[in-house]
Amino acid sequence: MLNSHERGLSGESHAAGYLEGQGFEILARRWRYGRKEIDLVARRRELVVFVEVKSRSSERFAPIRTSVTAAKQRNLVEAAHGWLAEHDVTGQERQYRFDVIFVRPTGNARKVSVEHIEDAFRA
Repeated sequence: MLNSHERGLSGESHAAGYLEGQGFEILARRWRYGRKEIDLVARRRELVVFVEVKSRSSERFAPIRTSVTAAKQRNLVEAAHGWLAEHDVTGQERQYRFDVIFVRPTGNARKVSVEHIEDAFRA
């Protein structure tokens, strides 16, 4: 059985693979801005996507959709602004959005369910 750190890394790998299958290029994984972190930064054409990945082994204690709190959203937005500044992405040069990907186990131990919520919240 995976611990929560290992489950998180596995979920991020599944999410990255899913995004690549959707035509995205992964620009960064676990990118840090001070104490804040962006799980995945991906690009497809002129669109940059900042992705929060949530992995759970079960939803026994709380629905996975409740795990991206307002505080987490604020942290992600702040980190994204840092990424954009560091990579000199300004103005209309690129579009960006915030997505959330939920990764859950299925009945088959080797498969997971991936739910991608595009434009999950606004900055």
